[in-house]
Order: sequence, then structure tokens, then C-alpha cells
Amino acid sequence: MEVKPIRKIMNKTLIALLVSLLGTSLLPAVEIVVSPTGSITSLESARDAVRELRAKGERGDIDVVIDAGTYVLDETLIFGLEDSAPAGAVTRYRAAVGVRPIISGGRVIDNWKQSELAGGKIWVADVPWATGDAYFHALFDGSELLPRAKSAAIQISTPKGKKNIYASVPEQRVEFTFEKGALKQWDNLQDIELFGSPSKNWMVNYLPIESLDLKALKGRLAIPATYRMIGEFVIENSIEYLDTPGEWVLNSSQGKLYYWPKSGKPSAQIIAPVLNELVRIEGITDVSLAGAKDQPVEGIAFEGLQFSHADRQKWLADDKGIQHDWNMWDKANGLIRFRGARNCVVTDCVFIDSGSDGVRMDLFSQGITVQKSHFSNLGGTGVLLSGYGPGLKDVNKGNIVRSNEVTKVGTLFLHSPGIFIWQSGHNEISHNHVYDLAYTGILVTGVRRRFFDPIFQEMGKTNPYRQWIFAKDTREHSSTIRWDEIKLDGDIKDWATYEPYMHARHNVLEFNEVHDCLKVLHDGNCIYLSGNGDGNIVRHNVTYNHAKSGMIRTDDDSHNVLVQGNLLFGTISDLGIKIKGLNTATGNVFINCLLTTGGAGNTIDPDSELSRNVFYHTRTNPRSGFHYRLPKVKGGLDYNLYYHEKPGKAKALFTAQKKASKTKLVDRNSVVADPMFIDYLHGDFGFKAGSPALELEIEPLTLEIVRKMGTLEDPFIQRFASGMPISLQNEVKK
Repeated sequence: MEVKPIRKIMNKTLIALLVSLLGTSLLPAVEIVVSPTGSITSLESARDAVRELRAKGERGDIDVVIDAGTYVLDETLIFGLEDSAPAGAVTRYRAAVGVRPIISGGRVIDNWKQSELAGGKIWVADVPWATGDAYFHALFDGSELLPRAKSAAIQISTPKGKKNIYASVPEQRVEFTFEKGALKQWDNLQDIELFGSPSKNWMVNYLPIESLDLKALKGRLAIPATYRMIGEFVIENSIEYLDTPGEWVLNSSQGKLYYWPKSGKPSAQIIAPVLNELVRIEGITDVSLAGAKDQPVEGIAFEGLQFSHADRQKWLADDKGIQHDWNMWDKANGLIRFRGARNCVVTDCVFIDSGSDGVRMDLFSQGITVQKSHFSNLGGTGVLLSGYGPGLKDVNKGNIVRSNEVTKVGTLFLHSPGIFIWQSGHNEISHNHVYDLAYTGILVTGVRRRFFDPIFQEMGKTNPYRQWIFAKDTREHSSTIRWDEIKLDGDIKDWATYEPYMHARHNVLEFNEVHDCLKVLHDGNCIYLSGNGDGNIVRHNVTYNHAKSGMIRTDDDSHNVLVQGNLLFGTISDLGIKIKGLNTATGNVFINCLLTTGGAGNTIDPDSELSRNVFYHTRTNPRSGFHYRLPKVKGGLDYNLYYHEKPGKAKALFTAQKKASKTKLVDRNSVVADPMFIDYLHGDFGFKAGSPALELEIEPLTLEIVRKMGTLEDPFIQRFASGMPISLQNEVKK
């Protein structure tokens, strides 16, 4: 074993972070070197060497320095309590200087034979090991995620009977009908999945088939869909549809992998993920409210490493879904998973080319920092923070996700957000660059009141949210609720009655750059909140290039959120901020975009504070004002500044929006005038002397603030040095 003391030379930012989080000293550390040609060649051996040193009494820092190479894991690498660093020390797994080691859960497929299928264009490899947990749902050619063979779209419906879009009748999520000839009794039916969006396209499902009745044209799923089975689906993973270069099929009954390479012959880098999770940092988790046995792993750090090749998430019958099944609760998947961990750090790492999540923080996760890392080409979520369901146990909090680049995640589960905070609070989500996503950028959510119907029934009260009623054993949300800990003693329509059980509170989302979301699905946003606890702050973020649905949105059961000082560019759509609930939006700058609310579920509280914002429009043609669909809002909608470059346009819009108000209390002190920005084209949205914004006491978005937006290494303004994204590409028609 190669072990020696060294004098550390570290990034100053990382030193400061580790000192603040772990209390670590800068004394010489013990170093363990991992190299493909050294005495220690695997991460497992390195971990065991650290354990040996700790067992012998080593109390200081230990650096596991990993040389260049690809380190393939045959099973999940687990760090348990015996791997915790002593108080005041840290165990770092870091890259050697100048290299980026790859930690892989993949297996190279190299035993290809040319078949006679498709005139010899399809190749086949024997993979008898690809069954059970080793069965894979993703395949890579180098860094390219290869598509599975799929059919043309087919129409799936629910058997006749009571219809409910949210499937209060559980059978509607399992049973389905199909058209004649659409489905067959394939020899690998257990491998076939239906892919699509049951009922609504704000999520997607991969659904294995349990059985088919070809006479009755009825089928049954092996697991429930999120909602009622109706809509367009494609059939994936049948050799019958392997008709396009780049596609593949895995037949577990034959133990064979079929592949049609684009280049005519498979490359040497066809990689199949064989692990659901690569690295897990896991202490003792006590699910009881008292949590007397909770004991987290502490003081583990990862620096400068690449993590790749975990499999796509496979849903199981006992899974518990979080909002709209956008992910599964406490699920064993991802590249790094913290579960029962505290004061650990991930910095300057790359999470790429994988079928599922990047970093997960499940259940007891506190003081975890993920920073200066890159997430891309992932089938699932970039970073997930997921605590306990509604109840009184609140132990997922105080984490930091800072200065990361998150792009092109959700390549398989299209609904996967870049950063997802569920039932987790007091976190800092700052300076991240999140973009190019099929759905939403950053989510802060909990559980909506509609899921508490079993308690309403026990109380003998009518469910006030009857449009959405879920059975108690529904996978989404209901199965996560800690029913015995919930006492609804107050008004069941009053959010304060529920707030103590909603742990996504007091999160700060600031200086993030979020854009080019919602490229595939429907009803998503750059920044989204729903079912959250009190005290969340959405501040000084910049958003642009969002197609529809609003760039910042507080949705159903989102209350007491402060949306302040954000910079919103309506470069594609004119939907800026959509406010539901009792919330505050102030000091925001709306460039070519509007303020509104939603219609389904609950809507905006009339007492919301929507004041001291600046609306600056150039070539747009808004529908009925700078804000609309707010007729019941009271005097909190005031002291705003409205401007349109087209002469007379702002005055006409101002008159229209005041006329639409039923309370006649809005905009009594608002002003129509040029805000007189100092240099808005180059990012200075501060106000010149004499600006009417000063009299309205609107907080300026100064150049100093705008310069902080985006990552610390690649700020937003640096990439728009030649001019802000002012132009509206698709003007709203009358």
C-alpha cells in the first residue's frame, strides 16, 4: 500500500469551504494513491486502506489521489459509518493534478457478431448476464446515448367506465385498451415498455406490460401509470421495430443485445450500464420521528472526478413517487447518493453519460455541498434533494448547490428537472446555470392539500379539492405521507393548517441563470414552486428563452414566497411570472414579458403583494395589459412602472388593465414612464438621476447585481457582453 504524508496544495475556495464545513486543519495529510499500474488499482481497495488507517488511529486528513484512467465498479461503492472522517478532519477522493479519472458503472460490449437481420446491418452480442438487477435500459456509444428501437405512435385508452384524468380509480392506471394489431405477444414481452404521457404531457412513463388479451384488445401493466392510461404511446424494445441506424434492442429471454450501428460496425466503446447507483454514502437511517438511531456519515469529499454509466431508473411496484412521479422517493439510483450523510462535499466533478440522476440527497442529508460541477447527458435529474413526506420528521436541510452547470439532463425521463428540491428546506441554490431541458429548470415542491382526502374523510368533512382525489395507496405522494403524525385541527382550506408538515421552506434560490427549458413537454417553467412551506426566496435570478407557461411560477399550494429582483427576458414567449397563492413579487424587471396567474387548481390570493416592479417593452403586443387575469387582486398591485417604446401603447395597456380590475384598487400609484435605465443593453438596470422609479422606491437591479448572475466561473453577463437578450422572437398576436 502506497501511503505517505504530504503537504497539501489545494484550491483556496475548497480550503475555505472544507474549513467552514468540516473544521479541517491544513496540517499534512496522509495520501493514498490509486492508479491502474500501482499497488492500489481500485476505489474499493483505496476505501479499505482508509478504513485500515482509521482503525489504527489516524485522526487527520486522508487524501485518496486517483490517477488517470477508467475505474469500473462491479457493485455500488458504499461509504458507511466506518468511513466517516473524525471531527475536524476530512477524507478526500480527488483527482491527481491535471487528470480527470472516470468512475464508471458500465460494461463494454465487445463480443459482437454480424447477423443476417436487415441485410447484415444488425449486429448481435451475447449478454446472458443482463437479467435481474443487471438488465439495462440505456446504452452508450462513447458519450452518445443510443435510442432503443420504438414503434410509431399508437393510441391507448382506458376501458369504458368512470373517467377521471387524475385516476382516483386505481384500475384506470393499470388497465388499458388498444387498437387491433397495435400490440402482440412478443417472445420478450417482459422486456417491452410503453413510453408516453398518460393523460397529461407534463411527465412521461416507461411502463412494462404484465399481460395482453389480443381478442378483447385489453392489456394490463406490471406497474401503475402516473395517471389514467390514455394518449399516444410508443412501443419500445421490440426487434420488430429495430429499423433505424443507432437503435438497439435487449432480449433477456434470449440473452442477446441487437444493435444497428450508424457506421456499419459497432465501435469499441459500446457501454451498457449495469449498476443503478455508483457511489452511496450511507449512515444509519432511523425513520421514526424521534430519530434516536439516526447516525450520518461525515467528512467525505469528492473532487475532480467524472462519474458515468448508471442505468435508467426502473420503476417497481413498491416505489413511492414525488410530485407527478417526476422522481421516486428514496430510490436506489444515481451516480452519487447521500442517504444518512452530513458535512460532505462534491466539487469540480463531472456527471455525464448516464441513464439516471446525477447527485441525490435522500432522507437525512445535511450540510452537503455540491459545487462547481458539470451535469449533462443524464437520463434523470441533475441534483435531487428529497426529504421525508408530510409529517413532523424534517432532517433534509441546510445543503448547498452552488455554481454548477446543469444542461441536457432528463434525456430519458423527459420531465426530470435540473435541480429538484422536494420536502427539503433551508438550502442555498445559487449561481447555477441550468439550461437546455425538456421540462423545468429548478423545482421546489412538497405535497398538495388534495392528497389529504383520507384525513378529510376521517374528519367527516367534504374534500374541498374534489376535482383531484387520490386513493391512499396512490404511488404519487400519498404513499410518502406520514399519516399518524398529521393533525388537521384548523380550517382545512387554510394553508397554515398544512404548513407545519411541508418541509420545503426557507430555501434561497438566487443568482441562478435558467433558460431554454420546456423544449419537449408542456406546462413547465424555469423556476417552479408548489406545495412548499413558508419563507422561500427567489431572488436575483435571470431567465430567458422560455417557450410558454411562465418563467417563474408559484403554482398550487405555494404560499409566502418572496419573488424579488429577478431579471426576466421574454425572448420567445411573453409569460414572465405566474403567481398563485399568497405571495410577493417585487423589484423584478420584466423585459418584454408579463405578470399573470394560473386558472386550474387554486389561483392568486387577492391580498398578494405585486408591487414596485418594472415592465419594459419594446416591440411586443401584449394582450390586455402588462398584467392580466388578476381582476380580484386588491391594492397590493401598485407602485409599478410601465413602459413601451411604441408611443401611446403603454398608456393604452395601463388603462386596459385598470379597467379589468374588479376591485378598482390596483395601480393607483403606478406610473407610465421610461424607467431611464443606466445602460440596460449592457446589463445595468440601475436608474439614472430623475428616473420615476426612484420616487416609486423601486429597488434597482444594478450592474453589480447582474454581474453575479450565473456561475461564478462563467457569469451570465460575460456571455452577453455585446448586448442583453432584449428582442422578442415570437411576438404575441392579438
